[in-house]
Amino acid sequence: MRSLLCLAFMITGALAQTADEATRALAQRSELDEIRWSDPNKGPAFRAGIVRALPGGLEMRRGAVKRVLPYDQIGSIKFGLTMGERQLIAEAKAETIPALRVFWEARHPTIKLTGSNAGDFGLALARALRETKAYAKAQAIAKEIAYGDHDPARRARALAETETLAFIQVMATAKPKEVEKRAWAITEMAEETNADLMLLVTGFLMKKEFTALKQVEADNPRWMEDDEVKPIRERHYHRALDLALYPSLFHPRRRAESADGLWQAAQIYLHTHDSARVVAVLEDLLNLYADSHHTAKAKELLIPLKASLESDKPLAKAKPANEPKDSEPMGPPPPPKRYHLFED
Repeated sequence: MRSLLCLAFMITGALAQTADEATRALAQRSELDEIRWSDPNKGPAFRAGIVRALPGGLEMRRGAVKRVLPYDQIGSIKFGLTMGERQLIAEAKAETIPALRVFWEARHPTIKLTGSNAGDFGLALARALRETKAYAKAQAIAKEIAYGDHDPARRARALAETETLAFIQVMATAKPKEVEKRAWAITEMAEETNADLMLLVTGFLMKKEFTALKQVEADNPRWMEDDEVKPIRERHYHRALDLALYPSLFHPRRRAESADGLWQAAQIYLHTHDSARVVAVLEDLLNLYADSHHTAKAKELLIPLKASLESDKPLAKAKPANEPKDSEPMGPPPPPKRYHLFED
């Protein structure tokens, strides 16, 4: 029965696990973990099922026998991972929080022990909490790992998570101009080891630049004839596009953000009545990220766009119905500087 329950945990995946089910899986854990003695004279490493970390030591089981091994007798540990546990770490979502919290609370006292992977569960929990806007709880966990984990690489990842959470808090509390200043400073550092933060700030700045583009055009209907306004408008245009295309160009495996960026690029081209480029970017979206939630809207939009291109007639409503019409056509925009991110 015990082996069947463990197998069920592995096959059904951790995403569906409740806190009680995760607790039972730990309590019935088979001998997946390895423990090395702090004193080599006590013998070679041995395998056991580590159930949880208690204040006085690790509670473990070997067969039907349970015991608590004091921390001062442990040289290092190595947690084995079931399929379900791997999935828990990889899929940090709201529904994984109960099970992740069980694993983190059962293991986090071991983060200073060489070989412990408790920090991986903690970081997954912090990411999942961030997705549910529980920022303070996520920050507390990330900081504990950033300043206490035995592994330098994991400490670096945790520190990156604290930076991402810190910027989210700035977005919620600081004045808009201060938020924008901080966001541009982050892009100038181009810290590619923290993809979460870069995707967050580029998405934020893209919306700011697109809004600024539309405002400049609304304030200056004859912007194409104004030598002072035209460069400002084109700078906002290029920046908005560069920022929208950033995820798919630099982080294509981040499927949700990349699809969102391509959809936003399509909206920018749609705003400027550039039907050919709208079609091209929407086709990229459908070819690369067919599972995106933008798929249905992209397919629907492509039908009139392609008909417009084939008939050589302008699209009837290239802009949303609630947007005012321009006093005169703007003409095609200059080609986007797709690979010169953030340059004027």
